[in-house]
Amino acid sequence: MTVGVTGGGRERDLRLDFFRGLALFSIFIDHVPDVVFGAFTIQFTGLYDAAEVFIFISGYTAGLVYGRVLQTEGALSATLRIYHRVWHLYVAHVFLFMMFMALVGHMAGPLVNPLYVEEFRATDFLRDPGTTVIMALVLRFQPAFMDILPLYIVLLAVLPFFMMGLRRWWPVALACSFALWFAVQLDDGLNLPAYPGARNTWFFNPLAWQFLFLFGAFLGWSRIIGRDGWLGLRPLLVIAVVVAALGFALRFNWTLHYFHDPIPALAAKSLWPALSKTDLSALRLINLLCMSLVVATVVRRGAPFLASRVVWPLVVCGRHSLHIFCLGILLSVIAHLILSEFGASAGLQVLVTLGGIVIMTAVAAIMEWFPGGRVMRHHQGRRAARGGEEA
Repeated sequence: MTVGVTGGGRERDLRLDFFRGLALFSIFIDHVPDVVFGAFTIQFTGLYDAAEVFIFISGYTAGLVYGRVLQTEGALSATLRIYHRVWHLYVAHVFLFMMFMALVGHMAGPLVNPLYVEEFRATDFLRDPGTTVIMALVLRFQPAFMDILPLYIVLLAVLPFFMMGLRRWWPVALACSFALWFAVQLDDGLNLPAYPGARNTWFFNPLAWQFLFLFGAFLGWSRIIGRDGWLGLRPLLVIAVVVAALGFALRFNWTLHYFHDPIPALAAKSLWPALSKTDLSALRLINLLCMSLVVATVVRRGAPFLASRVVWPLVVCGRHSLHIFCLGILLSVIAHLILSEFGASAGLQVLVTLGGIVIMTAVAAIMEWFPGGRVMRHHQGRRAARGGEEA
């Protein structure tokens, strides 16, 4: 789903591919309800989950690539490349929507279980497909699992304006983005309308999530122009370690409580209302940014394990993130239906989860094997220098 991963040098930063792949696997597992592995995905590490990680990495890589294009080829070229990518994402969204609806409608019918249609929020599509398709085309109708891609389309569409602001006066551009996020924290009614219903809004509020994406883009752009040295300040790192550790400790405690009820869930009643995912609450945002700084400090660029066979599935899936994301959404629907119909036994949970991961990895490997994939690997350096896209 993201553009190419390049940095100050010519080598691809495999850390971004690795963690993007980890987010893809986590999103797939998290979308399958009642799977025990869901407690140990990315959300196990703090007060956030895979969605925040994915959007943040997407913003960072966009800032890296299009920031380089902005510096070397100018604003027009950067803008055209961004909207070319937006079009690709939009086409992928439309294709995924039709496949999703066909899959839900086909599998819910033979199983004679109308609850599936309601659970996947597909009732309106079957009742009035004409209107619903139009609403899906304008991104207002978002069935279950189909809300991340519209968010990314909107966020990438506003990126050119933000990057123009970064180049002219970055403090103002960043302050405007933060002010919009802060306004949502004060008034959760600020959101984009969704379909159906007059009061329905986007699950991922773009007015709030734009700050995470654009702040990531700011960090990527800062790296391009060599102004990211402040990230290495020791006081900042100490604060990040403390906040990340607290977030992990709380999540670890809540996970223990989930598996063993007598263990008290520390501060859960007071903190849970303040962990809004829709509006990207401050606790989620701060904890994610602090953990990201800690991880980026500990896991150095070019770390040997990133090139090992053990993590290769994560890296290769992260490299082809758009295709694997779409595939993962469809696989999560199938996994959900299988577990619902045949029982969520431990053995079937393992089979469904590993089966989905194997399929995602196999498809990514096939894409690597195709001539386009081989060319991409062979010419990474040349593309990095150009700031070119690598889907």
